Amino acid sequence: MKHGSSVLCLAAALVVGGVAFAEEAPPAAASDDGMEGNVQFLIGQSYLGDVWQPLDQPAAFGVEVDFGPKKSPVHVAFASSVSGDSTSVVSPYLGQTGGVAVGFVEFSAGFVWLPVKKAIARPYLGAGALTLFAGVDAGANAWNGGDADQSFGFYANAGLFFKVGKSFNIGFDGRIVRGTSVTIAGTKLDADYERASLLLGFSWGE
Repeated sequence: MKHGSSVLCLAAALVVGGVAFAEEAPPAAASDDGMEGNVQFLIGQSYLGDVWQPLDQPAAFGVEVDFGPKKSPVHVAFASSVSGDSTSVVSPYLGQTGGVAVGFVEFSAGFVWLPVKKAIARPYLGAGALTLFAGVDAGANAWNGGDADQSFGFYANAGLFFKVGKSFNIGFDGRIVRGTSVTIAGTKLDADYERASLLLGFSWGE
């Protein structure tokens, strides 16, 4: 978790800087009726605890959707993500030797606060609950029948995206997960992580 403080500090800086930047942007005329939302695609890297070494930094891909009334700064948020890595090990790694892979699948639900509207820079803060599946197997596929387990947990995320044109979004996201517990090959460990991601997406209704 050595990267955790760096990810969180970067995310917090993005939110604070985004608010300051966005407050200077002139508001655009638009109706406050109806719904609005965002679909964000996230490409990044997770940082697991040392117990997962040498596969403690899997690449990750995720999708997050948020929506709510235009008048509300708080949106409902749903997300899913997959992450994984593979390598070759000499010593046994959670019951496997030789080629070994780890994989994670996650589904979450929560809320996201978007304090700035009708501006180019839009920071956000989110939190909620999740369910996570972790698997370890020989070869390059963690779901080939190896050992796997499921856990519930909690997440918080923060970031900043810039709205380009009428609907395109680009920015950065930081995410932290805590409270997970899985048992792989008879070993109980957590699947908590920090993640830094590039964000690409689009918005509607705003």
